[in-house]
Amino acid sequence: MMKLSNSFLRKLRFLLLLLVALLAVNLGHVQASEKSPPEDWQLQGTLASLDDSDPDVWGEAMKKISEYDLKSPVEIPSERIEQIGKLLRNEDSEVRSAAAWAVGNLGSEAKQFIPQLLQLFRDENWRVVIAAATAVGNLESEAQELIPQLQQLLTNKYWRVRAAAVTAVGNLGSEAKELIPQLQQLLSDENLEVRRAATIAVGNLGSEAKELIPQLQQLLREKNSNIRYAAVTAVGEMGWEATEFIPQLQQLLREKNSNIRYAAVTAVGEMGWEATEFIPQLQQLLRDKNWRVRAAAVRVVSEMGWEAKELIPQLEQLFSDEDSDVRRAAAWAVGEMESETAKEFIPELRQLFKDKNGRVRAATARAVGNLGWEAKELIPQLQQLLSDEDSDVRRAAATAVGNLESEAKQLIPQLQQLLSDEDSDVRRAAATAVGNLGSEAKQLIPQLLDLLRDEDSEVREATAKALGQMGKFNTQQILQILNATHRNRDQKAGLRFLAYFTSGGESDTVTLIQWLGSPKRYPDLIDNFGEEQSISREEGKKVLEIFADAWEESESIELEQVRDLRSELKAQINKVFKNVNWQPEDIALLKRHYDNLQDEDIKAKIDALEGIQ
Repeated sequence: MMKLSNSFLRKLRFLLLLLVALLAVNLGHVQASEKSPPEDWQLQGTLASLDDSDPDVWGEAMKKISEYDLKSPVEIPSERIEQIGKLLRNEDSEVRSAAAWAVGNLGSEAKQFIPQLLQLFRDENWRVVIAAATAVGNLESEAQELIPQLQQLLTNKYWRVRAAAVTAVGNLGSEAKELIPQLQQLLSDENLEVRRAATIAVGNLGSEAKELIPQLQQLLREKNSNIRYAAVTAVGEMGWEATEFIPQLQQLLREKNSNIRYAAVTAVGEMGWEATEFIPQLQQLLRDKNWRVRAAAVRVVSEMGWEAKELIPQLEQLFSDEDSDVRRAAAWAVGEMESETAKEFIPELRQLFKDKNGRVRAATARAVGNLGWEAKELIPQLQQLLSDEDSDVRRAAATAVGNLESEAKQLIPQLQQLLSDEDSDVRRAAATAVGNLGSEAKQLIPQLLDLLRDEDSEVREATAKALGQMGKFNTQQILQILNATHRNRDQKAGLRFLAYFTSGGESDTVTLIQWLGSPKRYPDLIDNFGEEQSISREEGKKVLEIFADAWEESESIELEQVRDLRSELKAQINKVFKNVNWQPEDIALLKRHYDNLQDEDIKAKIDALEGIQ
């Protein structure tokens, strides 16, 4: 590695600190998470929602399924697999798109849907096309039999089909390397979108496609900036094998288009030791006017061999700098460091908890949250920030607690207070944090259920997501979720799915959800036009037993939390009551409902049945 001057290193170290902070501000702290298989109750609750009458609820189910790893042994009944497959043909494009994403997660079970996925390459909705192409690509080795079909689709007369096929090829990676000759042709396709998709596919193939280097070199000179961007990205995917592109990358680092400069810097970062050749340009780009370019330059420079411990002497001074933006940057930088290095700065972070500037305190809280258990000794200081006078600080502290997860469970009482904070952003952050704590914070479920009636829609949305992370619910809790559907029309499908999901698919609770919570169509209706159908006595008895239990459960809940639901439940009880041919053996059940409702029609029916006896 070339020797750098001490003067340059000092300047570079300070810029590295400040610009890492900018990167964190603009991109947030992203943690990669691997998918895991669902627990049985999660799977059963999700599958139960597929019997709902609302396609939007099915779409929510498909989104949930796409979050899990279903390639490991997860038993899904064949009829449910078939049901998911049918959603690929649903008239709602959002449902088709969500179903395609879900099918792509099914592993070997998805092979049976290959014909439908390929048909979706012709879908009128581009999001559906991309979802289908991605699903095919996710099949990996399972998709070997697809190669001949993809080969044909790569020459289809419709550009959308060609673009989808080439996207699938790129997602398949090395499994599709035999199609590289076709990709070579598509790099000069008449359609811009096809050329761009082909360029991205070449990047995904990485070193497998190094024979296409001459074509990529041409694409780096394309007039269209989107093509050049895709080409530079493809070069980056080739890593150290892209040394032939060094002269062009040096030019692209001076491009007027900031997106291309960003892609070029990222490509340089993938070149390993060869990147030392670019140090003069990277030095200039550390002062680039575009923050993404600066951030990419910081990332590349920091990966060229310097350890963060070399920066400690310079960094220590920055925590007491007179400029609050510098102190804030120092806190952010610690949050982005490797844990072993960051531990050296815990004393400095402790000082910044008492900084007079609110933005510095907020940055310090975020840094602690990012560091996780390495910073657990600072939890007492973080606790103080949860009651800070500055709402931005309280929000940052709540987010940090959520990131710390079980390490910060001692702060659950403070989170409980923030769920009723006067600032909606703080309430939203607190709800999200409670969700991240999961079952550790299940004592806060009542407060979360209250927040489903919050005046702010973003708070309600964050709350619904948090509730989905708390585990399986009982009937009283599900009744409150169903009550919320009456006041959250824009989130009704999500709330109905949440009720199914947290029910764990229990039969009686699923029946209750199908009858309550403003379903798109009630079970007693033949169609959406309100025409009622008769109900068998056995079905009526079952439903009224469930309704009686639900009414009695609701009586122990504060009325405001179930007011709308109880009105709906009363209407549904009357509807079932009037549509069943009751017998004397049913008197005990009808008396339960009369005791609950004091309804004169029910009393008259009881009297008539007792007369028959």
